[in-house]
Amino acid sequence: MSRRVSIVGMGSIGTRAARQLLAADPDIALTLYDVEAARCEAFRGNATLATSAREALAESDTIVLALPREREIDRTLERFSDGQVTAPIAGKLIIDLDPPPDDRMRQLDRAIAHAGGRYTCAPLPTDGVDRAGSRLLEALNRRP
Repeated sequence: MSRRVSIVGMGSIGTRAARQLLAADPDIALTLYDVEAARCEAFRGNATLATSAREALAESDTIVLALPREREIDRTLERFSDGQVTAPIAGKLIIDLDPPPDDRMRQLDRAIAHAGGRYTCAPLPTDGVDRAGSRLLEALNRRP
């Protein structure tokens, strides 16, 4: 059975991650979502293009967040002023490619755990070497 992975956020980080994952595992069941749907079009035929973040969350057991700001993470995970994640993420692994600062990351980790999910970070290197796929695959392979 192929892995089912969704990437939310198809800016430069999400696009790199999607390309690398498809290159590393052509049988991956990849779902992509971005608020600007056109960013996903290059992957039509190789991935499912979700029409909402909620759909992307529902499609996969592993959710990759490639979002530039914590506000977008909060919207995706439906985390509001009380800090609780209300999106249906029980049993899912959430991998953050661009995590917030440490104190906010710990709060997010606790909120995801409280909602029944698991949170890990796999920040992409900024040294110009494209290891997005390998870093992401390492995080995927750590899943119990």
